[in-house]
Amino acid sequence: MDYSKKSLWAFLPNKKSETKPVDVFYVYPTVYAHPFQKKHHHMSMKNPIYLWIAKGMSAWQGQLFARHCNFYAPHYRQLGTESFKMPLPEVMRAERMPYEDVRDAFHYYLEHYNNGRPFILAGHSQGSAMLLQLMRREFSDPFLRKKLVAAYLIGFSLTRRDFKRYPHLRLANTAHDTGVIISYNTTANGLPLMRFIRPDSLCVNPLNWRHDSVYADKSQNDGAVLFQFGKKFKYEVPHYTGAYVDEERGVLMIDDDAAYELYKARWFFKKFLMNRGSLHMLDIALFYKNLERNVGERIAAYLSQPYE
Repeated sequence: MDYSKKSLWAFLPNKKSETKPVDVFYVYPTVYAHPFQKKHHHMSMKNPIYLWIAKGMSAWQGQLFARHCNFYAPHYRQLGTESFKMPLPEVMRAERMPYEDVRDAFHYYLEHYNNGRPFILAGHSQGSAMLLQLMRREFSDPFLRKKLVAAYLIGFSLTRRDFKRYPHLRLANTAHDTGVIISYNTTANGLPLMRFIRPDSLCVNPLNWRHDSVYADKSQNDGAVLFQFGKKFKYEVPHYTGAYVDEERGVLMIDDDAAYELYKARWFFKKFLMNRGSLHMLDIALFYKNLERNVGERIAAYLSQPYE
């Protein structure tokens, strides 16, 4: 697609607002759920409803990055929710189109918008899957690795095999290391795992930045932001839940009482955010304020490094 067209971007800063020293290239999660998906696997760039939903999702999740960065978020012909039930070989073939869109948008961003600034990659779910493919294929380039502050690839699995096969990928070990990947999938006792959570997955706890089962108490949780649509429509809860890594399954476990509160909450959380028992749609929301703070910390750490 021709990413010189501004209509193909959910968000682009203008030159006057492009004032921060770091950019974020953000790819939104799956929003496409068309009643005729069996004939139309990919989201159309001409459907204003889905483009509007994508823009809203980008605004909600992306605010935590946009407060620190110049915010770039492309539209792309993503796969719809039907892909959760498609055979894996068919999914892999269908993923070529959205990946090529994200790749082309990233190259256009680098050439025409970046102006040599360091950048963050950020996504959720399908967005993270596309960015992981981009990092596997493109980030063996030392120039790109040098410019990368961090990659927040949340809501998709990274395995030990990924890091062995692609040695240029590195998992975060602290709150301040740079050029690394932050990745986790959230769940709770008794809840099913999403299909794309693969065996041998690795997971970073966004409360203590560990990969093991050491528990981080909810006092370490700066705040969950369960929804935020403007200043008046915001539900933020400090110290909502603690978390630890289930090392065997490679997922992030939240407190039982927090999961129960979500379960008994109003229909909005049950039907939409919890996605039939999964906490997938709350991956970012439950740790929103910690992620927001961490973005600032990693940027500060990156900018304090001596220039080479």
